[in-house]
Amino acid sequence: MPLLTLEGQPTRLQQALQGRVGLIAVWATWCEACTAELDALTRLADRAAARGAVVVAVAVGEKRGTVADFVARRGLRYAQLVDEEFHLADALGQSRVPTTLVVDRNGRIVFTGGVLDEAALAALRSALDQRVASAAPPAP
Repeated sequence: MPLLTLEGQPTRLQQALQGRVGLIAVWATWCEACTAELDALTRLADRAAARGAVVVAVAVGEKRGTVADFVARRGLRYAQLVDEEFHLADALGQSRVPTTLVVDRNGRIVFTGGVLDEAALAALRSALDQRVASAAPPAP
């Protein structure tokens, strides 16, 4: 998938996830529902990192410079990627924003929803719990 970092470097979503459980927020700067959840995503990113997970935002349908300026003005600290031409969104079959995805450590989508809500958070917790359970040694 031809995504860009805010610095303009081509990247893939898998690079941002690095084999971790992740919550992917598909968004756009013009979307009011998307911008309303930015503070919650920032708090979630900090908590997720403490548990070995990652929050990745993918801005769709906008130029990298527009997104980079917006992210800088808002002081967003979690991973940000840009999908200027909707390649990822099209591949996922997700044309609406916001879209929230949760992926397990194997990169499989285990949850798809709209705005960040309790169902998305529960899916993230479940994926994290499965990661921990699968990494634990077998009981004697």
